[in-house]
Amino acid sequence: MLRNRAFTLIELLVVIAIIAILAAILFPVFARAREMARKTSCLSNIKQLSLAVLQYTQDYDETLPYPGWSPIETPAGLACHGWRYAVQPYIKNTGIYLCMSFEQPGEPIWNWSCYHGTEGVYPPSLMSRLSETGYTMEMNIGIKRSYAGAANWAQKNEVGVRLGWIVNPLLPNPVQLAAIPRPASVIQLLESREYWNDHGPWVLNGEWFRAWFDRNKGVVTSHNGISNWSFHDGHVKAIKICATMGALNWTNEQGPTDDYLWDWKPAQQVEWLRDWRDRCRTIPEYQ
Repeated sequence: MLRNRAFTLIELLVVIAIIAILAAILFPVFARAREMARKTSCLSNIKQLSLAVLQYTQDYDETLPYPGWSPIETPAGLACHGWRYAVQPYIKNTGIYLCMSFEQPGEPIWNWSCYHGTEGVYPPSLMSRLSETGYTMEMNIGIKRSYAGAANWAQKNEVGVRLGWIVNPLLPNPVQLAAIPRPASVIQLLESREYWNDHGPWVLNGEWFRAWFDRNKGVVTSHNGISNWSFHDGHVKAIKICATMGALNWTNEQGPTDDYLWDWKPAQQVEWLRDWRDRCRTIPEYQ
């Protein structure tokens, strides 16, 4: 007569060990696959935002949205807004401003930068009124943060050398597309964990800039070490973050080569850029 034979304790432990080993192997694979799917979703978002910026330029004589923060009168008082609000009529969907990989999806576009004279560019008569509403128009209509403009067009600043910085002479006026000599290789928009309108190569400096909630992460959001970028000709591409600096084998007198994606003019000393690139490589998320 046949008897039912139960598993022994050792056999059960072996099976459990095998399952644990397989889980340890497969779970990271699943996590990476999920992140790749999110990267694709964010690529679609940044593409739509890039097209909205280009639609804006078509309606405003080939001119990109005004850099920095602009004042705006509201029924509640004076508020401010940046390029995200300016292109909203071309999107009519605040959902695409948020990347699924952003760890703090409830973070708004704060109005703190409105108070900075170099970014807000308000005269004293307006500076005293910025506390009337306490919000940006982006906050008011529910635009969250995940994407920022590149400083080559979205930063308001003074012309000339200021505190050692070589400020792009095209600014502080809005940049026209015709002024960008290589639109296919200059960054227009990027993924970001910060609320600022503009990001320059300085955000890659791993000593100065890290995600406020996790020091192992940088300001630029990554998907398995890769981030999405749009360019002034409207195309989008996934690139390793530190690679956007290029080889930096040029001088300020010569000007950037095509592999430097942040600007077409020497907006910072190239020695600084080399240092920031090296510090970018120290951020664990980007390695």
